[in-house]
Amino acid sequence: MAYLNIINDNLEIYDMNNISLIMRKFGIEIGEFDINELVLEYQKKDTLNENERNKLISSYSHIVEKFKDKSGYRSDVVCFYPEFEHLDFILKKFSPIHFHYENEYWYFVDGEAKFGFLGTDGTKFEVVVQKGEYIQVPEGLWQWFELTEKRRMKSMRFFYSTNSIPLRSAIKV
Repeated sequence: MAYLNIINDNLEIYDMNNISLIMRKFGIEIGEFDINELVLEYQKKDTLNENERNKLISSYSHIVEKFKDKSGYRSDVVCFYPEFEHLDFILKKFSPIHFHYENEYWYFVDGEAKFGFLGTDGTKFEVVVQKGEYIQVPEGLWQWFELTEKRRMKSMRFFYSTNSIPLRSAIKV
Protein backbone atom coordinates (compact mmCIF):
# COMPACT_ATOMS: atom_id res chain seq x y z
CA MET A 1 0.00 0.00 0.00
CA ALA A 2 1.17 3.52 -0.80
CA TYR A 3 2.45 5.75 1.95
CA LEU A 4 3.03 9.47 2.10
CA ASN A 5 5.76 11.28 4.01
CA ILE A 6 5.22 15.02 4.46
CA ILE A 7 8.84 16.00 5.05
CA ASN A 8 8.14 19.49 6.43
CA ASP A 9 5.92 18.08 9.18
CA ASN A 10 7.72 14.73 9.69
CA LEU A 11 4.35 13.07 9.16
CA GLU A 12 3.71 9.67 7.57
CA ILE A 13 0.28 8.64 6.26
CA TYR A 14 -0.63 5.09 5.24
CA ASP A 15 -4.31 5.38 4.32
CA MET A 16 -4.96 5.70 0.56
CA ASN A 17 -8.07 7.84 1.05
CA ASN A 18 -6.17 10.39 3.15
CA ILE A 19 -3.16 10.25 0.83
CA SER A 20 -5.42 10.92 -2.14
CA LEU A 21 -7.09 13.91 -0.45
CA ILE A 22 -3.75 15.48 0.48
CA MET A 23 -2.19 14.87 -2.93
CA ARG A 24 -5.24 16.35 -4.68
CA LYS A 25 -4.50 19.68 -2.93
CA PHE A 26 -1.27 19.77 -4.95
CA GLY A 27 -2.95 18.77 -8.23
CA ILE A 28 -1.73 15.17 -8.06
CA GLU A 29 -3.94 12.14 -8.67
CA ILE A 30 -3.17 8.87 -6.91
CA GLY A 31 -5.25 5.74 -6.55
CA GLU A 32 -5.59 2.05 -7.16
CA PHE A 33 -6.38 -0.07 -10.21
CA ASP A 34 -7.00 -3.76 -10.80
CA ILE A 35 -4.15 -6.07 -11.74
CA ASN A 36 -5.18 -8.32 -14.64
CA GLU A 37 -4.11 -11.87 -15.51
CA LEU A 38 -1.47 -10.74 -17.99
CA VAL A 39 0.24 -8.69 -15.27
CA LEU A 40 0.42 -11.76 -13.05
CA GLU A 41 2.30 -13.53 -15.85
CA TYR A 42 4.60 -10.57 -16.52
CA GLN A 43 5.44 -10.06 -12.84
CA LYS A 44 7.61 -13.18 -13.09
CA LYS A 45 9.93 -11.43 -15.57
CA ASP A 46 12.56 -8.78 -14.87
CA THR A 47 11.86 -6.99 -18.15
CA LEU A 48 9.53 -7.22 -21.12
CA ASN A 49 10.25 -7.22 -24.83
CA GLU A 50 8.55 -4.69 -27.11
CA ASN A 51 5.71 -7.06 -28.04
CA GLU A 52 4.99 -7.82 -24.37
CA ARG A 53 5.06 -4.12 -23.51
CA ASN A 54 2.51 -3.34 -26.25
CA LYS A 55 0.35 -6.28 -25.19
CA LEU A 56 0.42 -5.07 -21.56
CA ILE A 57 -0.69 -1.55 -22.48
CA SER A 58 -3.38 -2.91 -24.83
CA SER A 59 -4.72 -5.10 -22.01
CA TYR A 60 -5.63 -1.89 -20.17
CA SER A 61 -7.68 -0.33 -22.97
CA HIS A 62 -9.95 1.40 -20.44
CA ILE A 63 -6.90 3.33 -19.17
CA VAL A 64 -5.63 4.05 -22.69
CA GLU A 65 -9.07 5.54 -23.49
CA LYS A 66 -8.53 8.20 -20.78
CA PHE A 67 -5.41 9.52 -22.51
CA LYS A 68 -5.40 8.63 -26.22
CA ASP A 69 -7.09 11.84 -27.41
CA LYS A 70 -4.88 14.15 -25.33
CA SER A 71 -2.27 16.39 -26.97
CA GLY A 72 1.06 14.61 -27.48
CA TYR A 73 -0.24 11.28 -26.13
CA ARG A 74 2.24 8.45 -25.92
CA SER A 75 2.84 5.47 -23.66
CA ASP A 76 5.60 3.11 -22.64
CA VAL A 77 6.52 0.52 -20.04
CA VAL A 78 9.40 1.06 -17.61
CA CYS A 79 11.11 -2.00 -16.13
CA PHE A 80 13.81 -1.59 -13.48
CA TYR A 81 15.43 -4.44 -11.59
CA PRO A 82 18.66 -4.75 -9.58
CA GLU A 83 20.69 -6.38 -12.37
CA PHE A 84 19.68 -3.81 -15.02
CA GLU A 85 22.99 -2.67 -16.51
CA HIS A 86 22.27 1.07 -16.67
CA LEU A 87 20.08 1.38 -13.58
CA ASP A 88 22.34 3.69 -11.56
CA PHE A 89 22.91 5.98 -14.55
CA ILE A 90 19.17 6.36 -15.15
CA LEU A 91 18.39 6.88 -11.47
CA LYS A 92 21.04 9.61 -11.19
CA LYS A 93 19.31 11.44 -14.03
CA PHE A 94 15.88 11.51 -12.34
CA SER A 95 16.75 11.68 -8.63
CA PRO A 96 17.65 15.41 -8.68
CA ILE A 97 14.68 17.77 -8.51
CA HIS A 98 13.29 18.61 -11.95
CA PHE A 99 10.01 19.10 -13.78
CA HIS A 100 8.51 17.86 -17.04
CA TYR A 101 6.70 19.64 -19.85
CA GLU A 102 3.93 17.04 -19.83
CA ASN A 103 1.69 15.09 -17.50
CA GLU A 104 2.84 11.59 -16.65
CA TYR A 105 0.65 8.85 -15.25
CA TRP A 106 2.47 5.84 -13.80
CA TYR A 107 0.48 2.59 -13.36
CA PHE A 108 2.55 0.16 -11.30
CA VAL A 109 2.15 -3.48 -12.26
CA ASP A 110 5.08 -4.70 -10.13
CA GLY A 111 7.44 -3.40 -7.46
CA GLU A 112 7.48 0.12 -6.09
CA ALA A 113 9.11 3.55 -6.39
CA LYS A 114 9.26 6.82 -4.50
CA PHE A 115 8.12 10.11 -6.01
CA GLY A 116 9.07 13.34 -4.29
CA PHE A 117 7.39 16.70 -4.86
CA LEU A 118 7.84 20.33 -3.94
CA GLY A 119 4.45 21.98 -3.68
CA THR A 120 3.97 25.57 -4.76
CA ASP A 121 3.57 26.47 -1.06
CA GLY A 122 7.00 25.00 -0.20
CA THR A 123 5.68 21.71 1.15
CA LYS A 124 8.08 18.83 0.47
CA PHE A 125 6.59 15.36 0.38
CA GLU A 126 7.38 11.89 -0.89
CA VAL A 127 5.00 9.11 -1.75
CA VAL A 128 5.83 5.45 -2.32
CA VAL A 129 3.66 3.88 -5.01
CA GLN A 130 3.35 0.08 -5.28
CA LYS A 131 1.87 -2.48 -7.66
CA GLY A 132 -1.82 -1.98 -8.24
CA GLU A 133 -1.50 1.77 -7.66
CA TYR A 134 -1.10 4.75 -9.98
CA ILE A 135 0.17 8.30 -9.64
CA GLN A 136 0.08 11.39 -11.79
CA VAL A 137 3.18 13.58 -12.04
CA PRO A 138 1.73 16.90 -13.22
CA GLU A 139 3.47 18.96 -15.86
CA GLY A 140 5.44 21.82 -14.36
CA LEU A 141 5.49 20.54 -10.77
CA TRP A 142 8.94 20.17 -9.24
CA GLN A 143 9.58 16.51 -8.52
CA TRP A 144 12.16 13.76 -8.13
CA PHE A 145 12.10 10.00 -8.57
CA GLU A 146 13.87 7.18 -6.72
CA LEU A 147 13.52 3.45 -6.41
CA THR A 148 13.02 1.98 -2.96
CA GLU A 149 15.61 -0.36 -1.47
CA LYS A 150 14.03 -3.24 -3.43
CA ARG A 151 15.23 -1.57 -6.67
CA ARG A 152 12.47 -3.28 -8.67
CA MET A 153 9.45 -1.92 -10.52
CA LYS A 154 7.39 -2.31 -13.66
CA SER A 155 5.06 0.48 -14.69
CA MET A 156 2.99 1.57 -17.63
CA ARG A 157 3.44 5.29 -18.28
CA PHE A 158 1.03 7.52 -20.15
CA PHE A 159 2.07 11.02 -21.22
CA TYR A 160 0.24 14.05 -22.56
CA SER A 161 0.58 17.82 -22.52
CA THR A 162 -1.82 20.64 -21.85
CA ASN A 163 0.80 23.14 -23.07
CA SER A 164 0.10 25.31 -20.04
CA ILE A 165 2.97 24.86 -17.62
CA PRO A 166 2.62 27.30 -14.73
CA LEU A 167 5.54 29.61 -14.08
CA ARG A 168 7.65 28.13 -11.28
CA SER A 169 10.58 30.54 -11.37
CA ALA A 170 9.56 32.08 -8.03
CA ILE A 171 10.43 28.84 -6.24
CA LYS A 172 14.04 28.58 -5.13
CA VAL A 173 15.32 25.02 -5.41
